[in-house]
Amino acid sequence: MSALEGELGLQLFDRSARTVVLNSNGRALVPRATELLRLYDAMPFGVDKDEIGGALALGAIPPTFERLLPDALLRMRQRNPRVAVRVATGVSSDLVRRVERGELDAAIVAEPPFKLARGLVWHPIVAEPLVLLVSSRTQVTTLADVLQRSTFIGISRQSWTGQLVHAMLRRHRLAVQETMELDSLETICAMVARGFGVSIMPLAPSQWGRNRRLRVYRLVNPAVERQIGLVHRFRSGLEALEGVLLQSLLQVPDGRMRQSTELSIRPLVAPRKIKARTTPHRSTAHQG
Repeated sequence: MSALEGELGLQLFDRSARTVVLNSNGRALVPRATELLRLYDAMPFGVDKDEIGGALALGAIPPTFERLLPDALLRMRQRNPRVAVRVATGVSSDLVRRVERGELDAAIVAEPPFKLARGLVWHPIVAEPLVLLVSSRTQVTTLADVLQRSTFIGISRQSWTGQLVHAMLRRHRLAVQETMELDSLETICAMVARGFGVSIMPLAPSQWGRNRRLRVYRLVNPAVERQIGLVHRFRSGLEALEGVLLQSLLQVPDGRMRQSTELSIRPLVAPRKIKARTTPHRSTAHQG
C-alpha cells in the first residue's frame, strides 16, 4: 500500500485508527480501480466484435433471488455465454450507494424515494402491489377495522419498502398497533401465518398461494405499488452488458399469484337512501 501511495504521490489510507481505512483520496480512486479490474476480467471475452462478453458486478435485494434474478441470469447465460456475472446482495439503499461509488456496475433494487444522483440511470422492471396479509383465522371487514383489532408487524423503516408502507398508512390516517419491525419479508409472512398479527407488504411470488394459513387482500382505492428496477451508472460505450441484463429481466414471466380479494384503503361510503317525496292524492272529481 505504501508503494502504491509513493508511486501515485498521494496518501490513500488513514492509519490513525487501529485499522487502516481509505481516506477521501482513496475513495475517489475506487471507481477507476473497479473499472480497471472489470477491464482485466473482460480480456478473455468479447474477442468477437459481434458477440457480447465481459464481467458484470451486480447487486440485488433478497426478494429477487426467489424468481426474478435466477430466471433472468439463466436467460442471459443461454444467450450470452461469454458474460460473467458476480452477484452481491444487500438492502436497496446500500446497493445504490455501492453503484454510485463504482463498487457495483448495476443493482436490482426497490425504487428510491428520492431523485438519484447524477450519473445514475433507473429502469423500472416490475410493479408489486401492496397487499394486506392476515392469517386464515382473521376476520376482515374493512382495512381500518382489521388494523385496529390486530397487532401490526411492520417492515423496517430503514428500508425503502418500509418507508413506502408507513407513508401510505400516514396518508390515509390508518392507525396500527405496531409490535415489531422486521427486515425479512419471509419472516413476517411466517409470523402472520402463526397468528402473531397482520402486515402490509408487496405482493410476493406464488408461494403465498400454497400456504393455507395465509390470506391475501390486494389493497385498492387507491392501489399502491412498489417498483422494482435496475439502477446503473451511465458510462459511454459500456452499457451493452447492462442492456443485455435489462432485456433478460423484462422477459421473466410474472410468477405472482393472480387470485386475491380486493380490499379498499379508503372507507367505502354506502349511498344514502333518499325517501321518495309523496304528493297528496287529488281526486279527478274535484278538478275543473
